[in-house]
Amino acid sequence: MLQLCECPPEQFTARRLSAQEFCALAQTEAGSLYRPRSEVLRMLTVGQAFGVCAALDRPDAALLVLPAEANLALAAALREWIGLPRQRTYILTPPINSDPATVRQLLAAAKRYLHRLAPGCPVWAVLERTPEAEPLVPLYLQQGFALRALRPLTGLSPCYLFTADGPNPADQGVWVELADATHLALLLCRGWAAVASRPTPAGCALQLVPT
Repeated sequence: MLQLCECPPEQFTARRLSAQEFCALAQTEAGSLYRPRSEVLRMLTVGQAFGVCAALDRPDAALLVLPAEANLALAAALREWIGLPRQRTYILTPPINSDPATVRQLLAAAKRYLHRLAPGCPVWAVLERTPEAEPLVPLYLQQGFALRALRPLTGLSPCYLFTADGPNPADQGVWVELADATHLALLLCRGWAAVASRPTPAGCALQLVPT
């Protein structure tokens, strides 16, 4: 079942995507999560697809909202790491298309949908760690997500793992360069969370706070 995305009409056209449209868009994605095609079709069976279209009415960006209990490789890998969720939990898949404007709209629409569908339920967002994805990490933080881990998931490349509604930025904490993956992963493993970002000469630094 596919879900309509809500986006400002002056910038984007949002509409229901067919499975064929989503699969065609997924084939342009270099990441490993949308492989093989049979897995994408299974995702579409149990999830909701949010799409953003430009003036030609062709989908330019999309992501999926999946229940964490689904019989999917991504869901199983997340459950193996966090343990079996005690309450209904949802997963946002990586956006297809890394344009910040469209990703911002996709995340906002998905969060609004989940607030209506399952208020208070945990939400995880997965973003594969690629050079194209790195500029999106601050955008996720700006949308109220907190970076909780930087690690591989079973059968997938290393991923940034976010939770919605994380702790607020605070005076305490440390700043770590996003490019310093080893230091960043170590602090995240110790229970810290990245909640804010700022530009630096090296690119971008994240503010990590204890949780």
